[in-house]
Amino acid sequence: MKRYSMIPMVVLIVSTLYACANTASIVKTHPEKVTGMPDCRECHTDTWQAFNHKAADFFPKHRFYAQEQRLACAACHEESFCSDCHAHKEEIKPSDKFADSPERTLPHRGDYLSQHKIDGRINPASCVKCHGRQNNERCATCHR
Repeated sequence: MKRYSMIPMVVLIVSTLYACANTASIVKTHPEKVTGMPDCRECHTDTWQAFNHKAADFFPKHRFYAQEQRLACAACHEESFCSDCHAHKEEIKPSDKFADSPERTLPHRGDYLSQHKIDGRINPASCVKCHGRQNNERCATCHR
């Protein structure tokens, strides 16, 4: 019985170590004085390329960057920056929020990732119209 009582403690210790390991690499403030909003990629060419906001693939991939390097995003963005688009129930299309951005043509509201399975079950034809068949490559990246 004692062995089973140790499992939660081990899980807590491992998760604490994991959380600390992921947060130690990026500092909130720059060690040298910088003015304005610096472009990290000017000096940090190897580690900061993922944060090229002007890259054509940045918008579709930004969630992966944010998951891997949350503190890197926090160097410039507050936590509320994400929730401006991703925590609303009302429709906020990228074309409305970022009218001058290249990804402005996306038709879905900011919280659509959490809502898409409902729409897909009610009317799968609405998804197929743009995304192709149900078992296509786009769906298979998350739905295996």
